Amino acid sequence: MKKTQKTATSWLHPSVVRLSRVHFLYVALFTVQTVVYDTWKLITPFAVLNRWFLAGGLLAVTVIVWYLAKYTVKGTNGLKALVSALILADIAAASFNVYTQRGMASRAVALYAVPIAVSAVLQSRVALLATATLSMAAYTTTALSYFVLNFNEGYKIELYGEVGFYSLMFFVLAGILWTVIRARKMKN
Repeated sequence: MKKTQKTATSWLHPSVVRLSRVHFLYVALFTVQTVVYDTWKLITPFAVLNRWFLAGGLLAVTVIVWYLAKYTVKGTNGLKALVSALILADIAAASFNVYTQRGMASRAVALYAVPIAVSAVLQSRVALLATATLSMAAYTTTALSYFVLNFNEGYKIELYGEVGFYSLMFFVLAGILWTVIRARKMKN
């Protein structure tokens, strides 16, 4: 009689698989936006090329995370590492979009909500705060870099006001998500 060894599946497993599936939609929306902007000639060919590289990189990370979460990684620590990979890829994608869409004037700052929301799946206050801090650092660096390299596109006080406001909003979002997570934990 052959004994089968059953590996314990983490509570995080179904959430990571779902997150990666939602990221496929995220990449698809970004790709559609790129095609529309290119068709209407709203962005330069060089910008289109950079956006395709970003979409390809984000798709590669998403496919790897999905495959590993679905078929290979079952333990909690491995799944947390996969979530961390998604978070870092999302922060990079948001930073790229902010920089290419005129730094502090960019509406793409809203994309930093994606990695903060993704970190909520870990059900950890520390993870939410760490992601908000990384998002703040990335946004600040990106907006400041654009401002320094394109110094005639705004005022310094406007830069500091925008960066400060949105950086604090990342923590407000993290706090709201933590309140929801904590309420659900208390309910169960």
